[in-house]
Amino acid sequence: MYLPPLAVTRIDLPLPAYDVVIPCYNRAHVVADALHSVLAQDHAPTRVVLVDDGSRDNSAAVIRRLADADVRVEAAVLPRNGGASNARNVGMSLCRSPWIAFLDSDDVWLAGAAAALLEPAEALDVVVGFFARAADGAAIGSAECGWNGGDIREALSTGGVIGPSWSIVRRATVTGVAGFDPSFHNCNDWDFYTRAAAAGARFGRIGRCVALYRTVAGDRLVDDVAVNAINAKRVLAHPYLAALRTAA
Repeated sequence: MYLPPLAVTRIDLPLPAYDVVIPCYNRAHVVADALHSVLAQDHAPTRVVLVDDGSRDNSAAVIRRLADADVRVEAAVLPRNGGASNARNVGMSLCRSPWIAFLDSDDVWLAGAAAALLEPAEALDVVVGFFARAADGAAIGSAECGWNGGDIREALSTGGVIGPSWSIVRRATVTGVAGFDPSFHNCNDWDFYTRAAAAGARFGRIGRCVALYRTVAGDRLVDDVAVNAINAKRVLAHPYLAALRTAA
């Protein structure tokens, strides 16, 4: 007897839980913006860890006050400045959700960022979106992403094409490569994603602008050209990238 095929109803799985780590160094004037942009997400985080990296301003007091105001927020105040990698690793150690986002304290997420990043997460380990530049007093720039969504190793061989503020990473991937390398004063993001890719992480890109990359007053590392050049050579020397350049 013929039985017609059953109609298939698509079941939307719930989005996975995630935590957010926000490292902060001398950003007392903007860290609350970063936090509130995360807490305002329609798919809210389980936990947000604010890490003060030995700031010289009153960031530690601001972070403690923000944590006292919301049970989802945890403050980690470090006694001395150890760099962004160490601060992210401290925050990572306090996370328990299956996914972690690392949002810089001077950047902000746009509405719907978390849901957009996590929608394809089941099949991936690192999900990357677009960002827009937002300098003080200037109009917001066009959405951009350093990675075109193609071969991730080829992309990483050209530079630091992914930023933490517009991506999200499976926690098992972060712990599997021991987090960020504190020996990198800069290029630490580039090194992290390179090691994750070398370990077999699956990368995917979405066509959605999820963050504002803001240029605000305060200490910055991007002008340290000499150190940046040294660390870039270190990343490019990783066997995962060096092999690609040798083959070419």
